[in-house]
Amino acid sequence: MNMKKALTLIFSLFAVFATAQDVLEVEDISQPNDVYSSPDEEAAVIIRCHHLIPLRFSSSMDKSAEPFRTDLEGTDSVYYIAFPTGNRYRGRELTIISSGYNQVVIPLELEAKQLRTYQLTDPNSMVDAGCYRTHRNKGVEEIKNSNYEEARNQFVVARECSDCNNTENERNIATVDSLILLRKMGDQAFTLLDYAEAVRHYSQIMAINAYDNYAANRYTLCMQNFNQECASIMSKAEYYYSEKELDKASELFQKVIDMDCSGRAIAVERLNTINTNMRAKKDHARVFTYEWRKDAPIGIHYGKYNMHKVGGFFQLDFNSAVFDAIRSDCKYGDTKFPEMNMSFGWTVKIYNPVWLHVGPGFTGKMYYGSYLDDKFPTIGYGETSLLDQKEMGTDLAPKEDASAEFKDGWKKANLAFAISPVIGVTAKYSYFALRLTYSYRWTVQSKLADFMGRSRLSIGVGVAF
Repeated sequence: MNMKKALTLIFSLFAVFATAQDVLEVEDISQPNDVYSSPDEEAAVIIRCHHLIPLRFSSSMDKSAEPFRTDLEGTDSVYYIAFPTGNRYRGRELTIISSGYNQVVIPLELEAKQLRTYQLTDPNSMVDAGCYRTHRNKGVEEIKNSNYEEARNQFVVARECSDCNNTENERNIATVDSLILLRKMGDQAFTLLDYAEAVRHYSQIMAINAYDNYAANRYTLCMQNFNQECASIMSKAEYYYSEKELDKASELFQKVIDMDCSGRAIAVERLNTINTNMRAKKDHARVFTYEWRKDAPIGIHYGKYNMHKVGGFFQLDFNSAVFDAIRSDCKYGDTKFPEMNMSFGWTVKIYNPVWLHVGPGFTGKMYYGSYLDDKFPTIGYGETSLLDQKEMGTDLAPKEDASAEFKDGWKKANLAFAISPVIGVTAKYSYFALRLTYSYRWTVQSKLADFMGRSRLSIGVGVAF
């Protein structure tokens, strides 16, 4: 779930609990007159740190950086490390390692006989910390433990310390106040079963304090409940959608979108489909008409005539002789030929209430018998007409005089085929629709062009819904 963050960087994160390890601060406490007495061209580095924080060392340019001497002075361990000098050691870095702390890297540009001294401290340690740091560190520790009220008490007490860092302390108080408020709002939303809102608040808490197990557990529980709620709403919405109860489905899909559920993309797609269908219904975009044209008076058409975008249509025309052909009742000498036209294409609004429709089409017309190259069947021809082309060097005679070897020629089924693009206009008003379509016919066999006809007009009347 993509949770929107209402709060940006209002809060400052504490480095001591925002990272996996603590940090050691380094201070160069070298004195200008410090000198390292050595018979060789060497320099030395002294590292001081509280004895409870043991240190290890490595150098970027030396095989070893082991101290040649370690002393205990008061509460500090003091490490003495010697290094060779010279141009080849330019860019040397000393890395200080201690368990539980981030590594410290100190650049060392040393000259012969030079002595450098560094003090390492843990700013969050309560050992010898002073008043402010003691209460500050206790407050930070209470934040880690998610005891925000106690943390706030520590920061309030720290205000009274003479060494108080007011800027840092007030920032810490503001952070704790934010955590307290966010937990309160998260718990209220959880009680009201508003899991999306609760998740938002608990995630903000975890962004500030990654150690808050209470917020993490509540976040997980809310996510589980939230996903179950989303799945339930989505299931109901899909049911109403399948049952064509679009008003109820639309309301539930919108809720899935508003809640930003994982099924949001599907809900958006479904809602767009519902809105498109409802708009088409409102605009009476669907048109169904009965079509009539010469030689093919039985016709149907269905199309989408949208108000704001391109639609599509399909038209089919045929005559009753098609059924005779299916039953094999057609024969040579019939005066009515099976014919079928099919066209499809696009619709676009010219100006309400008139739409243009245009697209490709195909025409098939069937006849029986084989014919001379320059002849073709015509309406009204009879069985005594010239029947067939020259076959085997002999002209066919009328049917009653033909020999048996030519009988099959009169039963042969032939299909004349034409490409028939269409263009026309459709007018619709309220529930009434009227269509006029012009079809041009390009016959594949040019000798059958007159048989097919060069063009046709069709008229359609029907309903818009």
